[in-house]
Amino acid sequence: MISIEEVARHLCIGDDGSSLIVVEYRRRRTARGKSGARDQIGAAWAALLSGETVRYIDPETFEVILTGELIRVISH
Repeated sequence: MISIEEVARHLCIGDDGSSLIVVEYRRRRTARGKSGARDQIGAAWAALLSGETVRYIDPETFEVILTGELIRVISH
């Protein structure tokens, strides 16, 4: 079974001063075999609450991929 889990939320501020929330997600797969269940951690990504994908720049900065807007983290 594959699921998507929320890893973290970051309160951020955009270039125009607007408040934004970046959510980090990752895929998790539970495989069942003869020896029992085993979790496998998969790909991770981040997006705004609106669904727009963002790119990780550094621990304090994300970039909106479609617009190039830089988003600064103000709270983890």
